[in-house]
Amino acid sequence: MCDNGGMTREKIIRWTCDRRAQLVGTLPVIVFFIALFWVVQLGFGDQYLLAVSPFTTLFETRLTKYNPPSQYARFFLVSALALVGARVAVTNVILCVAVNLAMPFVLVFMRSSQLNPRRYFPYTMLFAFLQLRPGNLVASFGTQAAVLAACCVVLSAGLLVAGAVRHRGREARLRLHDCVRRLADDLERAAAGGIDEPLRAELLALRREFAALAYSAREDSTAPPRTVNLLDMMATLAQRTAYLTGNFDWSDRHREQHAALLGQLAHLTRELDAVVDASASSGRRAVLANRTRALLAGLSVDEPRFRIFCRGYLNMLLLILRTADDPQQRVWHMSARDAAGTALFRKRPTLDSFEMRFSVRCGIVLAVSCSVNLLLPVDHLYWYVLHAYLLLQPFPDESSRRMRTRMAGTALGCVFVHAVALLNLGWAGVMVLGMVLVAPLYAARPGTVTSAFFATAYAVTMASVSIDDGYATAMRLGSLALAVVTVALVNRLVLPTSDRRLFAADVRQLFAMVRQVWSLVRTTLDERVDTVVSSERLLHFQMLHTQANALLDSISAAGDKNAEIAEVARYRDAADRMLFCLWEIGCELEQLELLVRLGAVRPEERALFGRVIDLAESRCDPERFGTGVDEAEPLVMGLADEDVRYVLQQYVDRAGELRLAVDEARGALVERPSYLDEVRRA
Repeated sequence: MCDNGGMTREKIIRWTCDRRAQLVGTLPVIVFFIALFWVVQLGFGDQYLLAVSPFTTLFETRLTKYNPPSQYARFFLVSALALVGARVAVTNVILCVAVNLAMPFVLVFMRSSQLNPRRYFPYTMLFAFLQLRPGNLVASFGTQAAVLAACCVVLSAGLLVAGAVRHRGREARLRLHDCVRRLADDLERAAAGGIDEPLRAELLALRREFAALAYSAREDSTAPPRTVNLLDMMATLAQRTAYLTGNFDWSDRHREQHAALLGQLAHLTRELDAVVDASASSGRRAVLANRTRALLAGLSVDEPRFRIFCRGYLNMLLLILRTADDPQQRVWHMSARDAAGTALFRKRPTLDSFEMRFSVRCGIVLAVSCSVNLLLPVDHLYWYVLHAYLLLQPFPDESSRRMRTRMAGTALGCVFVHAVALLNLGWAGVMVLGMVLVAPLYAARPGTVTSAFFATAYAVTMASVSIDDGYATAMRLGSLALAVVTVALVNRLVLPTSDRRLFAADVRQLFAMVRQVWSLVRTTLDERVDTVVSSERLLHFQMLHTQANALLDSISAAGDKNAEIAEVARYRDAADRMLFCLWEIGCELEQLELLVRLGAVRPEERALFGRVIDLAESRCDPERFGTGVDEAEPLVMGLADEDVRYVLQQYVDRAGELRLAVDEARGALVERPSYLDEVRRA
């Protein structure tokens, strides 16, 4: 009994410490909300307070990130876009439906991706919340614009202060150094004992972490531009090291040579960690660059995979040193054509894509709820829009979970407000209580019962200043019930999205990406292509591949519970082989693009190499991939460079394996589920 009591006390202490740490961690957000609340309340009036929550969400999302000067300009520009869109939407019902259907496409495609789905949230929230009080936009548009301008100023000032205190730009550089040191350690382990299973897992994990860090830094501006460039290059370096985990000859004949070279690469990488910062002397970087060039010039390796790895690794080391050594070197940027190509590589305007499917659902939910709010002059009916927007999530399973937690939290919050009403607090008391409730509201994890409880307690308490608390409670509960019905119907009937569909869409997109990388190889053959272009595409390929693996795990776990996805779960082995082959093919193409950039394809071989590209590009969809590989064999053997022949032969072999894996699963891994299957699943 004493032991149980001791364990209980420990749990209580641990829970208390966790909650306290969570509260302390969110103090900047709480202070920002309270400060902005009173700026708007005292400067413009309580009818404009609905803008406070979206800007607090913006502050919360940008607080942990590096914010370049362009980010502050974006606050004003996108807020102006949301304001103009909301103003047009409240003109009449027809425009309300049209604009609310269109605006999510703009904001979701501009901000979100399948790998970073919630970036749409703050600005779309602002667009939706501006429509909650149509009178503010129609009768007092200038005042509403001034409110947004003031919010942007407070937001910018708050982030500037937080950035000066927290030094977010340095944090990304510290994470960069940590990953570089891990990479050096892994190379030393490989030199000492070869690539065993634990080291293979570590190299693949490091590759994923580097990719996620670089992707996040570029997508969310979590680092200064030059650090983003270094992270991109380091992610490519980690990818090329993970290339070693594939099959290659580590026999006694090559072990000594491989071990010696890996030891030298580990030593160079450890020195790179010391000189990559701008504070390091250029002389040390020059010495390291000269040693790298000397090793590259004298490189003599028999085994082709290891030789390709060494060449790629050393060339990337030189590029990193050149970038770190020249503070005047331009930050990587893409031409307008390359930027458009990379955007299409990432985001596809098809009904298979996450962005399209979620934009449609979001647009319908906003069009329905905002139209009802515009048509019916019911006080506080705007809570219907608020609930509907917050319940709608990028993935329907998360929406279903939030429906349950929000209903429970809202009911408890209404009980709390009725209890508080018995105290007969005046205006000042309500304001003080409201500010107190803000702290646990932002400290709670979004989407939980606790979060919904404090959100309801805050909203209904503040509303009780102007309306009866009984009416406020009824409206809060009634609006929530209406929102639950609306979101549930839209999620179930409009472009439903299950794990199986997402998996099939990811896999088909990976096949399409292979075709686009072949197109990049063709472009590299004829003109200079910046490293950033191939780096961006490689990062997205890696991140999408990681998500497909995670979805496959989820499908397999649920296969015995859900008959609709059990078919995919039965073919788990084939799916694993398919994803492995796709990853290997991505590696081979990245290596091939580098070899072409280094001039490995002779001018007289370009026509022959172009035929290889034509053959590969024409067979990049799941139904034909890997067919006709026998046609490629004589073409590949006609090329002079041994490394190019090796990479292309590896591609041909993997393509054949991939065809067998897809055929073995009889299409279950790549076919889209039918609409009726999706509705039943939803």
